[in-house]
Amino acid sequence: MKRDVLLITLLSLIFFVFGNWVLSITSPDEGKNLDASLRMLETKDFIVPQYNCQHRFEKPPMFYWMTDVSFLVFGVNEFSGRLVSGLSALGISILIYLIAYDLFGRETALKSSLIFLTFPHNWVEARGATPEMLLTFFMVLGLFLFLKGRYTIGWIALALAFLTKGPVGVILPIGVYVLWRRDLLFLNLRGLTLFFLIGSSWYALMIWKFGYAYFYKFFFYENIMRFTGQKSIHPYPFWYYVPIVLANLAFYLPKIPSLRRNWNVKLNPLLWWFVFVFLFYSIAKNKLHHYMLFAYPPLAIILGNTVSKRYIKGTVVLSACFIVTLFFVAHKIESERFTPKAVEILKKNPQKQVVFYKTDLSAIVFYTRRCIPRVEDPKDIPEGSLVVTRRKGAKELEGELLLSADEFGKGFALVEVKSSSYGSRKDRF
Repeated sequence: MKRDVLLITLLSLIFFVFGNWVLSITSPDEGKNLDASLRMLETKDFIVPQYNCQHRFEKPPMFYWMTDVSFLVFGVNEFSGRLVSGLSALGISILIYLIAYDLFGRETALKSSLIFLTFPHNWVEARGATPEMLLTFFMVLGLFLFLKGRYTIGWIALALAFLTKGPVGVILPIGVYVLWRRDLLFLNLRGLTLFFLIGSSWYALMIWKFGYAYFYKFFFYENIMRFTGQKSIHPYPFWYYVPIVLANLAFYLPKIPSLRRNWNVKLNPLLWWFVFVFLFYSIAKNKLHHYMLFAYPPLAIILGNTVSKRYIKGTVVLSACFIVTLFFVAHKIESERFTPKAVEILKKNPQKQVVFYKTDLSAIVFYTRRCIPRVEDPKDIPEGSLVVTRRKGAKELEGELLLSADEFGKGFALVEVKSSSYGSRKDRF
């Protein structure tokens, strides 16, 4: 087992961590998450998250805290900012091995972990400064501990999941456990007590500081209203996750027909795990692709019980080649991106006011360490400001075009507003 875990660890570092610095930080999620993390270090306030000098109620703090540790150890850079996700994916790979080992033995356990490494969606999410991979790690850890009968420690893991993303970090693993074991042994008094003490502590502080404003923003708006569609942020149809899952299984689609022929009844709980997560997020009105991460561990184990070692070895090699190719593509994209070019110009002009006009790029906020106001009316732009806007927005401004470039297919511009023909309104900032 030790040799297998060592192999999984080494390959995970290649598949999930290596090259995570090729692309500079992206917008909107990475920039917001890393700006919030870094502002905690700068202000020494590790309770109230802030983005762009404004309170950020959208996410709990666990990802910020873990990223701050990474910043302190490795410095503030792309590698350290994304390391939490990469190490979380590594941890999930090992947990998959342990779960599959208990069910089917060493060979299937190793194959399952290797299959998880070759899921393309994981390569992307493990290199993203977002909380989803960390959330998935804590959820899988909690479920694994429940299945081992270690309920007290399992509840601590779910408390950390709750502090990473909120109620979903508890609902999904408990739902999977109940479908799997069909008992309520996880309702351990000591574990529940620790869960509420650990998991609720930060939320209680936030409610004490901000009252109903925080409670409504996070629990109602960010959870209930997004799920039900009362607030439409990312509305997609019910079948949205079908092509996402199929794309993630691209290397294994030829093996899908053999699953039925080689089905083992011990795989049924894993199928329910996948179906439960898939339906839960499909029913939700607002959807994002990375919500599917918790559905991938059972798929990896199901495939690991059927796919041959030879096929998996070939897939691992092919996947490694794909990753290397993606690095070259990412390097090409990076050389043409708007954000790094704009940041270079902005850092050379620290005395000038920077303004977002009808848009914002959170990565610029992170890199420049500025508080950058967003305006919708040209009259609100102070004279002499450096304005970040979309290309079409640049046509509405009177000034010198300093930069025009694409940011993942969207055109942006950096304009220096020379005159005060709109009316200088410096007092607003």
